[in-house]
Amino acid sequence: MKERITRHWDGRAKAYDENVRQVIYSSRERRIWQKIFSVAIGSAPLRILDVGTGPGIVSNLLSELGHDVTGIDASEGMLKKAQSNSEALHNPMHLIQGDGEVLPFDDSSFDAVVNRYVLWTLPQPEKAIAEWQRVLRPGGRLVIVDGTWFDERDKTACRQLWRSLSLILIMLTERRVPCYQEMDKTIKRDLWSCNMRRPDHDIEMLTRLGFRDVQLKDNLNRKLLLTLNHLKHGHGGRQFLVTGVK
Repeated sequence: MKERITRHWDGRAKAYDENVRQVIYSSRERRIWQKIFSVAIGSAPLRILDVGTGPGIVSNLLSELGHDVTGIDASEGMLKKAQSNSEALHNPMHLIQGDGEVLPFDDSSFDAVVNRYVLWTLPQPEKAIAEWQRVLRPGGRLVIVDGTWFDERDKTACRQLWRSLSLILIMLTERRVPCYQEMDKTIKRDLWSCNMRRPDHDIEMLTRLGFRDVQLKDNLNRKLLLTLNHLKHGHGGRQFLVTGVK
């Protein structure tokens, strides 16, 4: 299953980068996301691991704030986009191809482990979180940003209309026809995130693994509501942030 997921993201690397890169190239959106992460991990320079870095969105956000960032991703195509964005923005970072569930790092290697829109794609989420916990130093913080992408409660007529209007907005502002490549139905059927209530299950996993001070911020949509990128892509579901301390 991991190989199928990796092939999916390799094939989507170019389109996905085009869809999300505004977060780092728009000063307003960049400031909003940097504030979200700074509230979660603090402002002091840290050694941070960005799991599932994709085109390097979070890695660029945090590198610009002065953190020592390592981004890891299984997709070679995504890492090429991450390298390109890093060079364009002059944000230094370390990029490694690897498995987010089996990390090539020693115990207690990082002050913080972060990820954005990643956990939903992993076949064994609790195994992944345990591995992220392993590479955190004692007192280090885990930050998970994700969304209720497959929650039937969010599939309203209003959201369907929002998605349709977002296509027009993208064409008008970016002068391109957006490409939404749906994930293969057989992959979606087997993903844990299609069958669990989130973020409730995320909180349960962190608590079960022994994380302390587990907190939920379930209001990211309100923070992002008026950003152009959210108007274009926020129809996918409710976004949330979960943190825990090792």
